[in-house]
Amino acid sequence: MRKSIGFPGTRRGFTLIELLVVIAIIAVLIALLLPAVQSAREAARRIQCVNNLKQMALAAHNYVSANGVFPIMDHMGLAAAPGALFWIFQDAGHFVALTQYYEQGNAYNSFNSNLWIWQDENGTINGAAINMLWCPSDSGVLNFRATLTSLQGNNLPITFTSYGANLGPLVYGYISNNLSSMQGIFGHNGDGPVGGSHSFRCVSIAGITDGTSNTFLYGEHAHTKIFAAGDKPSTGQPYGDGTGLNWWTSGDMGDTSFATLFPPDYFESYVTSRTDHGYPQMQCRQDNWSMQACSMHPGGCNFAMCDGSVRFIKDSINSWNPRLIVFTDASGNNGNYDGTYNLSGLPQGVTYVYQALSTRNGGEVVSADQY
Repeated sequence: MRKSIGFPGTRRGFTLIELLVVIAIIAVLIALLLPAVQSAREAARRIQCVNNLKQMALAAHNYVSANGVFPIMDHMGLAAAPGALFWIFQDAGHFVALTQYYEQGNAYNSFNSNLWIWQDENGTINGAAINMLWCPSDSGVLNFRATLTSLQGNNLPITFTSYGANLGPLVYGYISNNLSSMQGIFGHNGDGPVGGSHSFRCVSIAGITDGTSNTFLYGEHAHTKIFAAGDKPSTGQPYGDGTGLNWWTSGDMGDTSFATLFPPDYFESYVTSRTDHGYPQMQCRQDNWSMQACSMHPGGCNFAMCDGSVRFIKDSINSWNPRLIVFTDASGNNGNYDGTYNLSGLPQGVTYVYQALSTRNGGEVVSADQY
């Protein structure tokens, strides 16, 4: 009787069904692990964002120690034109004033403060890339550089920021008689030589009577989200010159500042943000969507308080309903310069936490468990 001879070490392979089951199990494991990995990465980015804001707050307090007040956001400066000198927006914002306090002395030294910030001679500081001003989650701002047309008609390099300064709830333009009533930490400082008739006085620590731990200093103003909100509905392309807002050297409202008229992350798409899509113009400068606080972090934004601490404010924070506010333009310029706000549509006697945190002298009592 002949015996069959087998080959030692031979094994039966996987069947097709077994292979598919293994692949399916691996796919499930990846699907379970990927959100955890992404969440860990976002947590790390958020920590870096918090650190950026802490550095800004520290720089601002060092500025206060040296000058007695927080820096101005914008002011009128003397600019040169062919054959003439005239007063024009200096337009150099608070981040420029702080450069020497967050270890960017070289950038500060390149700035010619006798000239308009958008002249060719100031190309170096406009094009400086300062990563402390970039939130890691704000992918659209990282190493992004564009150009605008300088006063002399040449290409001027510009970089951008993810952060803005606190203007308070209601914002008035540089020609408004109400400019001095703004309740934030920053504002425009006059329509002529500094100290002109329409002026926002620089704020000192003593002027923050609501308490430094209950008042915003800086907050997130994500370039990616602001840029997307300005898309043209018909083409998906940005308005204007394609560079959007958030130029880091600019002192213009809406570039390196935010207001709390609208709750954080209020505008998520151009459908609800553009003034020609059913929402009335309610900001005196730029557009509604350009002055909101917003971030690329899920659920809210980081804010640096005036005491140097950083808080994460949820999008769901108690806030007034901006649709109950009426803004009347007094300048005939589509709300760009002057106007008045009518708050009579809001329920009276209510403390709106988000707006209260943006006022330095509103007299509201806000406890930490409310935000």
